[in-house]
Amino acid sequence: MSGVNFDYFLTSISRLPLFDKGAWAVVGIAILAVAGLVLIRERRYFATRDKGGSWLSLRLLSLFLLLPLSASIIVIPSMAISGPEALAYFYLALLIISPLVWFAGHLLCGRFLRPALSKGESLFMAASSLLMILLPFGAATLLQGPIFHASRSLAQSALHAAPVTALPYVTGPVQSFNLPTVGLIHTQSLIAPAGLELDRIDRKTGEHWSDTATSSRDILCRDQQNVHLMWSAREQSPVLRLYWRLNGKRAQADFSPAISAEPAEALEFRVNFRTDGIDPPVPIPRSRASIAYLVGPDHLYFNSLNPLQAGETFANDCIMPGYKRVEWEKEGPPQAIALMFFQRADAPYLRAEIKRPAALQ
Repeated sequence: MSGVNFDYFLTSISRLPLFDKGAWAVVGIAILAVAGLVLIRERRYFATRDKGGSWLSLRLLSLFLLLPLSASIIVIPSMAISGPEALAYFYLALLIISPLVWFAGHLLCGRFLRPALSKGESLFMAASSLLMILLPFGAATLLQGPIFHASRSLAQSALHAAPVTALPYVTGPVQSFNLPTVGLIHTQSLIAPAGLELDRIDRKTGEHWSDTATSSRDILCRDQQNVHLMWSAREQSPVLRLYWRLNGKRAQADFSPAISAEPAEALEFRVNFRTDGIDPPVPIPRSRASIAYLVGPDHLYFNSLNPLQAGETFANDCIMPGYKRVEWEKEGPPQAIALMFFQRADAPYLRAEIKRPAALQ
């Protein structure tokens, strides 16, 4: 078990949408109000019985002595034990040992206070303290889903309400390449102007639009705010809807590549193989590609490029010219790259392999 990364926690909070921050602030205020109401009612109850001082003393002992003691019984041994036994002890301490220490500690402390608290009063305070400790966790568990869905609905409404305008991207020409076993493929790049922030890309399949962030992105990839497309002649030409912000204003536009009736001659898909990586002629969507290196004298092992290397993110999921394998010294020089294309749901996928030239072996 490792310690809490507070920097990561604070960074995650700072990145929450404004609605989420406001909603969780309201939840936090409500939790504090409930806890405050409980404490006020308790204080009045014990004050009428001339035990206000004992109540305050037990509250302080609960906060500064019994709570750290009960928590340490769970955490410290769990960190010292390894393997399945650590998890077994964690649940044993959480559900049995720590609650026993918590309630027994309140009984013992209440007994030695002056005026002493009765057994029922001490147990009541132990239970109310435990309720106030568990209340934030219970509220977070119950409200996380509704707040997330409400925030997502508001964000989607804001996107869909954005005015339709001309696409501000610089659209590069459609390039055509020939791939072995696959045949003709097309590529195109959309280059964003300075200051543009791309919020979302939807793709139309049949009559339905879907968010490409939560579905397969084999037909496109992103490099910062730029969008790069790659599809085969046997696949449906991409139909996209882009949502963005530019100069503080939201907008949206549909886009579909325009393939000329007399396209330029298809080029050979030449990949430059370096010792530490590859230089494809155009950006490749990460989900399409796998890279191969030698395992043994003559056996190629293909490794999907979907798993991220150190420093990579799925937000920038293109295999760009200059792509480098972080562990190339361990893997060895890349020997081949494979690209997959999907025709239809009822048809097998097409796979092309481009191998390292023998002269570079």
